[in-house]
Amino acid sequence: MTTRRKSRSAAPPGRTSTRTRDRAQKRPSNRSAPRSSGRSARDHGTAAKSRRRTGGTWGRYLWALVTSVVIAALLFEFTMLWTIGVGFYMLALREFTGLWFLVGGYALACVPAAFGLLIATGQFWRSLTHALWIGLVYGLLGFFLLDRILGAL
Repeated sequence: MTTRRKSRSAAPPGRTSTRTRDRAQKRPSNRSAPRSSGRSARDHGTAAKSRRRTGGTWGRYLWALVTSVVIAALLFEFTMLWTIGVGFYMLALREFTGLWFLVGGYALACVPAAFGLLIATGQFWRSLTHALWIGLVYGLLGFFLLDRILGAL
């Protein structure tokens, strides 16, 4: 036979416990009294959020820029330009396997912009679609600058 234990804080029906009475007595009687600072809690929270949002925005964009530049310069720049250059060279020789090199170079050009925009905006699809255009411009300008103008490749 199991017996249920009564909670120590539970009062019999119709009566309030001492703890409930103590809490009720500690509450202020007039809740609509104005605050001492003259501003409401909502105004104070909004000001703090706007300060936090302003301070966090430039830091987020700076981190996005640093990340995308590091990814672009250190990891993908040479490989991207090499694959685009080899792709154009193979297409000039009527070897259509060069299209795969162009697609690979284009994808390498899109990756740094996609990561940077994803960090900056936090929106996956927007960063992906904008990275497609940025990758096209970045890949073509990089190829024409280094391969055609400077003749480095």
